[in-house]
Amino acid sequence: MHNDSYKEFSQIYDLLMNDIDYEKWTSFIIKKIGNNNKILEAACGTGSITSILAENNYKVTAFDLSQDMLMKAYEKLGRCPDVKLLIQDMTTFKIDDKFAAAICCCDGINYLTKDEILLFFKKVNEHLSQNSKFVFDISTEYKYKTMFNDTYVYDDGDVFYVWENMIDQDEKSVNVEINFFVSNSSQKYERITELQTQYIHSVQEIVSLLKKSEFNNIEIFDDYNEAAYNDTSLRAVFCCNKM
Repeated sequence: MHNDSYKEFSQIYDLLMNDIDYEKWTSFIIKKIGNNNKILEAACGTGSITSILAENNYKVTAFDLSQDMLMKAYEKLGRCPDVKLLIQDMTTFKIDDKFAAAICCCDGINYLTKDEILLFFKKVNEHLSQNSKFVFDISTEYKYKTMFNDTYVYDDGDVFYVWENMIDQDEKSVNVEINFFVSNSSQKYERITELQTQYIHSVQEIVSLLKKSEFNNIEIFDDYNEAAYNDTSLRAVFCCNKM
């Protein structure tokens, strides 16, 4: 997640993402990166994948722009010696190290414009050793156009939220408004409003940007499964190599 307005959002981010099978995702990533155990993770959020990688003896340098997300990640990880958490921007990050693989999960790419994605890909390339793997996902055009025209309501007693989406007229971005109502100690609800913009990118555009950034051997999967990406995939997962 990508700015300081995520302060309160970080408190309920994991609840919002509770349908994600992080174990499955991480198992897929491990198959793709193999034993190359020095990993760079961009837009790590609250560290759900970071922690599973660490449990599997990977050394992870993970960054996010939100200090509050990183604080949540630190709570999960404790003083894990194999993980470094850094505050960095996806388009300008600079780490004095080289990595055997890089990952970016949970739609991190969809928070970037095309120009920003190119900057990000080039930065990733700079930080990788030769023939290193780069694995990341995007939410697809199909997902945005079929699932992001609705309003979603969730209520578990402690947290109630209303998630509304509006695709812009040129169908290149989605404005998301999430209103959370979180019960506090005095049994009253506090309202938190989160505004986000997510950008819609085609698989072809992402492939073109990868090639411009000197990545090759590009494979595209249907979500974190071994099946190939198709026109009704909700998530596309890219695996490629630094040239």
